[in-house]
Amino acid sequence: MISFSTNAKNEISNIQFKTKKCCLFALIYGYFFCSRNEGNKNIIRTSNENVAKLFINLCDHLFKKKHLCYYKSNHIYIDLDIIRYFTIEEYQKHIFKCEECRHFFLKGVFLSSGSVSDPEKSYLLEISMNSPDSKKQLLSFLTDMGLPFKERERSGKYIIYSKTSEVIEDFLARVGANNATFAIMNSKIIKEFLNNTNRVYNCDNANISKSLAASEKYISAINYLIETNKIDRLPDQLKETAYKRIEFKELNYTELGKKFNPVISKSGLFHRLEKIVELCEDYRKED
Repeated sequence: MISFSTNAKNEISNIQFKTKKCCLFALIYGYFFCSRNEGNKNIIRTSNENVAKLFINLCDHLFKKKHLCYYKSNHIYIDLDIIRYFTIEEYQKHIFKCEECRHFFLKGVFLSSGSVSDPEKSYLLEISMNSPDSKKQLLSFLTDMGLPFKERERSGKYIIYSKTSEVIEDFLARVGANNATFAIMNSKIIKEFLNNTNRVYNCDNANISKSLAASEKYISAINYLIETNKIDRLPDQLKETAYKRIEFKELNYTELGKKFNPVISKSGLFHRLEKIVELCEDYRKED
């Protein structure tokens, strides 16, 4: 089964080459910025064939030369001329020339070293880097864009991450993973709905339990009065209330109040029943 993160990267990889050249250069630079390598500067590891295909085709397109890179066994092998290009100041003439370049840079960063968890399980977006300097620069870059990330180290890697759904949504929207963004939004809506449903359910159960406990208290008191022949000692209004409570056990206070003529309010009925319990306790003390 394809992971949520892989689907997001596949969506981002669907880029039209008619995009401005500065943005495409920014994407490649983002890929180089924190890409993981296998110890050789001209090898980049990725298990995603769509990401590898995009990188290779972009290099061919931008540098006007075929077969500068090739993909084999989860590795992209890159021509050293491209590596040199992105280690000199020459490339700076072609990137960050427009506002969209920043978003394309983040596309490259995420495609090379990012991951995002399935929102049905958790909210987590991570970017892994080898260099503490790269981590510091990227954190500053993201903060300037209004995307606050946190940092940590794991297994010798420098990680920046966010567990905030709003930040993750914003990041994915900026890099063009719209389906992934909507999936997180929908997940939040469903979770909120279920949480509200559970709260209502728990509240209803609590109210039912309280009502049952109260009803049991009243019926027990009334049964005692009937069994001990003390029911006739009650005032007429309370005696009527006691018999109706026994007769219509299934009704709630509002419904039971309508059985009286005139109709008794919920609070009025509650007051009568409490008075019956109070008198019952007094009668018990006499026994």
